Amino acid sequence: MPPHSSHILQPLDVGYFSLLKTAYGRQVKKLMRNQFNHITKIEFLPAFRDTFNASITEKNIQESFQGTGLVLFDPDEVILKLDVQLRTPTPLTVQDTL
Repeated sequence: MPPHSSHILQPLDVGYFSLLKTAYGRQVKKLMRNQFNHITKIEFLPAFRDTFNASITEKNIQESFQGTGLVLFDPDEVILKLDVQLRTPTPLTVQDTL
Protein backbone atom coordinates (compact mmCIF):
# COMPACT_ATOMS: atom_id res chain seq x y z
CA MET A 1 0.00 0.00 0.00
CA PRO A 2 1.21 3.52 -0.65
CA PRO A 3 2.30 5.48 2.44
CA HIS A 4 -0.44 7.23 4.40
CA SER A 5 -3.22 5.36 2.59
CA SER A 6 -4.43 2.80 5.13
CA HIS A 7 -7.30 5.07 6.23
CA ILE A 8 -8.57 4.88 2.65
CA LEU A 9 -7.72 1.32 1.67
CA GLN A 10 -8.66 -0.67 4.77
CA PRO A 11 -12.28 -1.44 3.99
CA LEU A 12 -13.43 -2.48 7.44
CA ASP A 13 -12.06 0.73 8.96
CA VAL A 14 -13.61 2.83 6.19
CA GLY A 15 -17.05 1.27 6.36
CA TYR A 16 -17.91 -1.29 8.98
CA PHE A 17 -16.09 -0.02 12.07
CA SER A 18 -17.32 3.53 11.56
CA LEU A 19 -20.88 2.15 11.51
CA LEU A 20 -20.16 0.13 14.64
CA LYS A 21 -18.71 3.18 16.41
CA THR A 22 -21.73 5.33 15.54
CA ALA A 23 -24.22 2.66 16.59
CA TYR A 24 -22.40 2.04 19.87
CA GLY A 25 -22.42 5.79 20.56
CA ARG A 26 -26.21 5.73 20.20
CA GLN A 27 -26.40 2.84 22.68
CA VAL A 28 -24.29 4.76 25.20
CA LYS A 29 -26.48 7.87 24.83
CA LYS A 30 -29.52 5.66 25.42
CA LEU A 31 -27.94 4.35 28.63
CA MET A 32 -27.11 7.90 29.72
CA ARG A 33 -30.75 8.95 29.22
CA ASN A 34 -31.66 6.08 31.55
CA GLN A 35 -29.46 7.60 34.29
CA PHE A 36 -26.33 5.47 33.73
CA ASN A 37 -23.30 7.69 34.33
CA HIS A 38 -20.74 4.88 34.54
CA ILE A 39 -20.78 1.91 32.18
CA THR A 40 -19.52 -1.30 33.73
CA LYS A 41 -18.85 -4.55 31.93
CA ILE A 42 -22.38 -5.61 32.82
CA GLU A 43 -23.87 -2.67 30.89
CA PHE A 44 -21.18 -2.65 28.17
CA LEU A 45 -21.56 -6.24 27.00
CA PRO A 46 -25.31 -6.17 26.16
CA ALA A 47 -25.00 -2.72 24.55
CA PHE A 48 -22.04 -3.82 22.45
CA ARG A 49 -23.65 -7.15 21.55
CA ASP A 50 -26.80 -5.44 20.29
CA THR A 51 -24.74 -2.93 18.32
CA PHE A 52 -22.46 -5.61 16.89
CA ASN A 53 -25.35 -7.83 15.82
CA ALA A 54 -27.16 -4.92 14.16
CA SER A 55 -24.13 -3.62 12.26
CA ILE A 56 -22.19 -6.75 11.24
CA THR A 57 -24.24 -7.64 8.23
CA GLU A 58 -23.10 -9.10 4.95
CA LYS A 59 -24.39 -5.99 3.18
CA ASN A 60 -22.38 -3.60 5.41
CA ILE A 61 -19.18 -5.58 4.94
CA GLN A 62 -19.63 -5.80 1.17
CA GLU A 63 -20.34 -2.07 0.96
CA SER A 64 -17.19 -1.39 2.98
CA PHE A 65 -15.09 -3.17 0.35
CA GLN A 66 -16.96 -1.50 -2.49
CA GLY A 67 -16.56 1.91 -0.86
CA THR A 68 -12.78 1.63 -1.01
CA GLY A 69 -12.82 0.49 -4.63
CA LEU A 70 -11.16 -2.80 -3.73
CA VAL A 71 -14.13 -5.03 -4.64
CA LEU A 72 -15.21 -4.97 -7.43
CA PHE A 73 -11.64 -3.88 -8.02
CA ASP A 74 -11.59 -0.41 -9.54
CA PRO A 75 -8.03 0.96 -9.55
CA ASP A 76 -9.22 4.36 -10.79
CA GLU A 77 -11.49 4.76 -7.77
CA VAL A 78 -8.68 3.79 -5.39
CA ILE A 79 -6.21 6.15 -7.03
CA LEU A 80 -8.70 9.04 -6.99
CA LYS A 81 -8.92 8.74 -3.20
CA LEU A 82 -5.16 9.01 -2.80
CA ASP A 83 -3.36 12.31 -2.77
CA VAL A 84 -0.58 11.09 -5.01
CA GLN A 85 1.86 13.68 -6.26
CA LEU A 86 4.18 12.32 -8.90
CA ARG A 87 7.70 13.69 -8.93
CA THR A 88 10.30 13.37 -11.59
CA PRO A 89 13.60 12.34 -10.02
CA THR A 90 16.48 14.75 -10.39
CA PRO A 91 18.94 13.38 -12.96
CA LEU A 92 22.30 12.30 -11.60
CA THR A 93 25.24 14.49 -12.45
CA VAL A 94 28.79 13.33 -13.05
CA GLN A 95 29.75 14.49 -9.54
CA ASP A 96 26.98 12.33 -8.00
CA THR A 97 28.44 9.21 -9.55
CA LEU A 98 31.98 9.81 -8.21
